[in-house]
Amino acid sequence: MNILQRVSTLVRANINELIDRAEDPEKMIKQLILDLNNQLIQTKTVVAQSLADQYMLERKLESARGEATACERRAQLAVDKGDDPLARAALQRMNSFQGSADEMDRQLGEQRKETDALKVALGQLETKIGEVTRERDVLLARHRRAVAKERMSKTRSQVNPDRVEELLDAITGYVDKSETTARAYVELEMESDKRKLVRLEENDKLDRQLADLKARRQAVIQLEQ
Repeated sequence: MNILQRVSTLVRANINELIDRAEDPEKMIKQLILDLNNQLIQTKTVVAQSLADQYMLERKLESARGEATACERRAQLAVDKGDDPLARAALQRMNSFQGSADEMDRQLGEQRKETDALKVALGQLETKIGEVTRERDVLLARHRRAVAKERMSKTRSQVNPDRVEELLDAITGYVDKSETTARAYVELEMESDKRKLVRLEENDKLDRQLADLKARRQAVIQLEQ
């Protein structure tokens, strides 16, 4: 793949599609910008070389045309002097330089087309880099929102309202049961304390009754004596 094909591939890249297919869009877009900048450096180098070759061909073409013109003047001078062999030799050299000039002119035309195409590619690449750089944050934000919406939609589709009601009922029943159990323990504790008090009262009553009984029996024994 030559330089123009590589540039064309990058320039035609649909950033949104690339990001949609990427597992890590942020990493993908950073890599894309890096690739574009690397390609930009290579393209500038190729454009510079192409321009240098164009300027070289222009100089050589100018030189060849100048030599052809000089040979033509020498041929004319030889004819004026009546020296036909010298005129023929000058014309032969003129034809050689003219042939070289024609070939270089053809090559120069192709070189200029190549240079112009590279300049266009360079401009497109610079435009693409600016586009990607400007839209990077916007595209990433859009992608994150889209992912978040997709996750929310999936979550909502997986939630069954009836199941939610069942879960709420189960939780409510569990809480009610916990509250009832706690209340039962409190009541049992209170009953235990109440029973203790009742036993204390009963024991106290029995102690008084026993003391009264002992006193009465002692009185009877004393009367009998």
